[in-house]
Amino acid sequence: MVLIAVVLLALLKQYNPVYAVIAGILCCGLVLTAAIAAMFPVMDSLLSLAEQISAAQMMPLVKAMGIVILGQIARDVCKDAGQTALAGQVELAARALILFAALPLFQQLLQVISGLLG
Repeated sequence: MVLIAVVLLALLKQYNPVYAVIAGILCCGLVLTAAIAAMFPVMDSLLSLAEQISAAQMMPLVKAMGIVILGQIARDVCKDAGQTALAGQVELAARALILFAALPLFQQLLQVISGLLG
């Protein structure tokens, strides 16, 4: 399905680049929908893991996964539109947001280490 979309988008880009970008975004949405449907077993595993650990420890991981997925999609859309500088900035912003989302985990890790040393 994706290979057919790539060929059709390449042909469309020659004749109307604006429609090619819009069609590419729609194709990304379809692929994302299929990927989300395939991720249900992963989500079930994460939910069973969440029962074993606290929600405070699980939420940063879930947030980071969402940021990774959305950042990758946004970066790829920017690259397809020919905006490589903007794509780099989107990637940088996604990395900064991931670090911010993981900050509670780093704090908990430091507390555990200081408890072991002290």
